[in-house]
Amino acid sequence: MKELEIKKVAVIGAGAMGSGIAYLCAWKGYDVKVREVSEESLKKGLTRIRENIVTGVNRGKMNPKDAEAVMNRLKGTTDLAEATRDADLAIEAVFEDINVKKEVFKQLDQFCPQHAILASNTSALSITEMASATKRPEKVIGLHFFNPAYTMKLVEIVTGEQTSEETQETAENFLKTLEKETVTVKDTAGFVVNRIVLPMLNEAAYLVYEGKTTIENVDKAVTLGMNFPAGPFRLADFVGLDVALATLKQLHEAFGDKFKPCPLLVEKVNAGHLGIKTRKGFYEY
Repeated sequence: MKELEIKKVAVIGAGAMGSGIAYLCAWKGYDVKVREVSEESLKKGLTRIRENIVTGVNRGKMNPKDAEAVMNRLKGTTDLAEATRDADLAIEAVFEDINVKKEVFKQLDQFCPQHAILASNTSALSITEMASATKRPEKVIGLHFFNPAYTMKLVEIVTGEQTSEETQETAENFLKTLEKETVTVKDTAGFVVNRIVLPMLNEAAYLVYEGKTTIENVDKAVTLGMNFPAGPFRLADFVGLDVALATLKQLHEAFGDKFKPCPLLVEKVNAGHLGIKTRKGFYEY
C-alpha cells in the first residue's frame, strides 16, 4: 500500500495546543486550516499564532519574508466542513473530554476525505474509543504534542487497537518533517509521560498536604537533586492544574487508588487556582 503524502493539515481547536500545532505545521511548509467553534475563539487563536510568528522573527528564527509565507499558509474558519474537506491529516485539539472528542471524530469522519488520517492530541484519553466513533478506525492515531508544540521536541505516537501500520508510518514520517523526536506506545491511559509525571506531582502534593515540607522545598529538591529543569509544582502551574487533575482522574479510573488525586490538588482546582493561566496556582504570578 502506497504511503499517504500529507500536504494539507486541519487543526481542530485553536487554544494553546491547537494554535501551537497549527503554527508549527505552517512554519514547516504545510497548508493549514484552523477551526474554532466561535469567531471570538478563532480570533484569539490566530492572534496567538501571529504573536508566535513575530517572536520567531525577533529571535532570528525566521526572516520577515518567511513569516509572511507562514501566515499565507494559515487559514481560519468556524466551519468544520470547510476546514477539513481537502485535509490529508486532521489533528483534534479540543477539550479533554472523551464524549466531546468522540463527537468531533464522528464529524471528522463525515467531512474529511476518505484517505485522510484522523489524529488526536489528547494527553491521556483512549484512542481506541475515539476511533470507535468513526468508520475508519485503522486511520485513527494519537499524536500527543507537548506545550509549546513548536518548541518541545517530543511527540508521543499512540496506536489504537485497529491503527494500521501504514497510518503509523505516515504519522512518523510527518513528524520527522516537523523535526520532532517520537516514542510509540500502545493505547493506555496516560501513555508514557503522564503516567510517569502525574504520580510524581500527586506524591509531591501529598507531602505538602500532610505538612511534611513546603512547595518550594519540593521543587528545589527535584530541580537540584534530580537535575529536572522544573519541579512538579512549577510544571503543574504551567500545564494547568485542571488539566493535571483531569488526567489524574483518568489514571485513577484506569489503574485504581495508587493514582487517587491528592485533596490539595482538588482544592486548588475547585478554588479556580489553575496555574499561570489564572495567575495563581501553587504559586502566584
